[in-house]
Amino acid sequence: MSWALKVATVRGIPIRVHVSFLLILLWAGWTGIAGGQGDGWLANAGFMMLFVLLLFICVVLHELGHSLVAQAFGVKVHDITLWPIGGVARLANMPQRPLHEFLITAAGPAVNLVLAIVLALLAALLIGPDRLLTAFLTGRGLTRLITAQTAESLALLLALQNLLLAVFNLIPAFPMDGGRLLRSFMAGFLPFRTATRAASYVGQGIALVLIALSFLSPGNFFLTLIGVFVFLGAWQERTQVTLTQSLAGLTVGRAMQPLGMQLPASGTVVEAIQRAAASPQSAYAVVDNGRLVGLLTRRALLRMGGKVRGGVLADASRTVGSQPLGPILQVPPDRPLLEAYAQIGQDQAAVVVDAERGAAIGLISRADISRLAEALEILRTS
Repeated sequence: MSWALKVATVRGIPIRVHVSFLLILLWAGWTGIAGGQGDGWLANAGFMMLFVLLLFICVVLHELGHSLVAQAFGVKVHDITLWPIGGVARLANMPQRPLHEFLITAAGPAVNLVLAIVLALLAALLIGPDRLLTAFLTGRGLTRLITAQTAESLALLLALQNLLLAVFNLIPAFPMDGGRLLRSFMAGFLPFRTATRAASYVGQGIALVLIALSFLSPGNFFLTLIGVFVFLGAWQERTQVTLTQSLAGLTVGRAMQPLGMQLPASGTVVEAIQRAAASPQSAYAVVDNGRLVGLLTRRALLRMGGKVRGGVLADASRTVGSQPLGPILQVPPDRPLLEAYAQIGQDQAAVVVDAERGAAIGLISRADISRLAEALEILRTS
C-alpha cells in the first residue's frame, strides 16, 4: 500500500503505519505543549505523544485479535494498517458461517477488555488500592490522578481508553464490530443477505439518532461525524454484500465489454474527450500504431482534461500518450468475477485476453462489474 510503511510482521501479517499517522502524533505533541506550564511544556508534550503511541499499540493488538482468529479459521489476512482514525485489518474474505464471523469479530473487543483489566490491575498496584478507592469515591481525586502525567496515570488512562474502545466497538452498527456481531447472530436463523440488510438498517437508525443528538448539543461536531461515518459504513457493507452474493459463481466473460472505440496515443486529450462524449464505454484502449500501450477509464480520461478556463480546457496540446497510463492488467475471461473486482483498482480497467489465441477480446472495469451486479439484484427482487 502506497504511503504506508511496514514496521513489523506477526504470524506472516505485515503491520503498516500510514504516513498520515504522523498527524495524530503532531496533534498530541501540540496538545501537550498548549497544556503545559512554564518549563514543563516539553515533558507534557512527550507524555501526550507516548500516550497516543501506546494507545495505538492497543489498537494494533485489537486488530491482531481479529486477524489471528481469522487465520485459525483459514482466512488469509493481507495486512494491518494503522491510520490516524484507528487500525484496519484487511481480510481476504469473511467466513460465511455465522459462528466463525462471530468469533473473529468478538476477538477484537475481547482484547481491549483484557487489556483494560490488566492495565487497571497495574494501575492499582502502582497507585495502591486505598488511594485508588479514595480517588474513585471523590471525583477530584480521580481527576488529579489522571492528569498527574506519571506512570500511574498513564496506566489508568490506557485502562479507561481500552474499556471505551471495547464499548464503542460493540455499538450494533457497521462498520463497528457490534454491527458484524449483530449480523452474525441474525445469520444464524436468516439468510446472510437478509441478515446484512437488517443489521445495516439498524446501524443507520443508530446513526440518525447520533446525528439528531448532535443537534441537541450545539457544536458537537464529533458526534455528527461519528453518525455520518456509521451511516455510510452501514450502506457500504450492505452494498458490498449485495455485490458479492450477486456475482458469486460468475466469470469475467459475463461483465466484459467489447474493445470498442480506441484512443490513439498521439491524439490530444481534448480530442479523446470529444470522442468519448458520444461513447457509452466505461474504459478505452490506448493504442500506438496498432499496439496496445495502456488503458483509461472514462473517469480517468475526464480527469486528465484538467481545469476549464473560460470554457476551454487548459493545456489543450497534451496528448493521451504523454500521460502516465500505468501497467496493463490482463485477466482471462474465465476468471471469477469477484477475484477480478478485487484485483482491478478503483479507477482502473483490465484487458480481457483469450489465452488460447493470445488476443485481447474485451475490456472490463469496476463500473462494468457494478452495473452487472445492480441489474442482477433488480432481477432477483422483481
